[in-house]
Amino acid sequence: MQGFKRLSLIFALTSAIVAGLWGLQGNAAWVSATWPLKTITTSVLLILGASLFCWLAGAFNQAVQQNTGPGKALRRWLSVEADKRVPESTWVTLTIYLAVWVSLPIAILREWGLTDTSSELFRRLATAGFPVGEAQVVPGKIILGILLFAALFTFTRWLKHKLNRTWLSRTPMHPGTREAIATVFGYIMFVLAVLAGLSFAGFDLTNLAIMAGALGVGIGFGLQNIVNNFISGIILLFERPIRPGDFISVGETSGFVRNVSIRSTEIETLDRMSVIVPNSDVLTTHVHNWTLRDPFGRINVPVGVAYGSDTEKVRDILLEVGRNHPDVVQAGHAFVPGPNVLFREFGDSSLNFELRVFIRQIERRWMIQSDLNYAIDAAFRKEGVTIPFPQRDLWFRNPMPEQRAEE
Repeated sequence: MQGFKRLSLIFALTSAIVAGLWGLQGNAAWVSATWPLKTITTSVLLILGASLFCWLAGAFNQAVQQNTGPGKALRRWLSVEADKRVPESTWVTLTIYLAVWVSLPIAILREWGLTDTSSELFRRLATAGFPVGEAQVVPGKIILGILLFAALFTFTRWLKHKLNRTWLSRTPMHPGTREAIATVFGYIMFVLAVLAGLSFAGFDLTNLAIMAGALGVGIGFGLQNIVNNFISGIILLFERPIRPGDFISVGETSGFVRNVSIRSTEIETLDRMSVIVPNSDVLTTHVHNWTLRDPFGRINVPVGVAYGSDTEKVRDILLEVGRNHPDVVQAGHAFVPGPNVLFREFGDSSLNFELRVFIRQIERRWMIQSDLNYAIDAAFRKEGVTIPFPQRDLWFRNPMPEQRAEE
């Protein structure tokens, strides 16, 4: 913004000098007589313009960024979090900038004696524009197009929030379906806002459609991955196989789903690292959604004991360990069974058991499994149950007498 201010001051001062040389109303004697007064007036206008812009932009930004009063109401109306910047504040600041720094050079030019002919030239330049090749560039329409897009974009954000939180919430739709409809509606309205802004700014949408048709084949081949991710994103938003807050595993990545956008899915791992996964990968590969139906999940804790151990005692110890952990679902739960112990196999060096328990939060499975391992080791030491280490017997075969004789 500081750069904009410097450019505006330079433009206004240059305009004043050009106006003084333009003329315009008298001879050299008139110019020399009025030059000091005009210079002082120009300086005053520049100071007033800069002060007015800084005051308006500063007052608006301060009111918007505060979490009380008008700022809080505006954030609630636009569904913006307290620690996030309001996107519309940039557009309003740009509007204030244009209003001040476009009108200021005109006022300075009039002060220096801008004639009616020159005023008409500026008016036609702003309303009729000037040709650039085969296109007609109209500065006034471009500014109004930007303002129209900003207004429609703000209205779209409010309408999307209202649609999701108020109107659709009164229907029996699933919350995920409501969010999907609101998201798709927001994208459609954004495209319409862009087209309306371009049309109001004077761009010929017919040429845009012809250009889009000519590039259709190239887009189909060159951007097929993007289109694939876009279609996959729409399917994910409506089918809702994954939702924000779910704990999923995609390949070697496991974490919480933070956002499902139209192109990609953001997964936050337990290391608090964000992984951006293309929607096509989520849709076409095996995805483990640990919390799609409920947050419960099962973990298996394998353990081996020495041959000759009391197997029933081992079973009782493992069951006791599973029942004593506060995060393990106990027997009698309506959806999942309580702790269970399986005698899996007679291993090479041990009798292999497996403790199976369901936990309330599957994303904590590594911590809970570690707790169970600690508890099993302590209980086995207390009860005198041995956990063996792998053993191997090596046999050295003596050579036959004939072989020794030959040697």
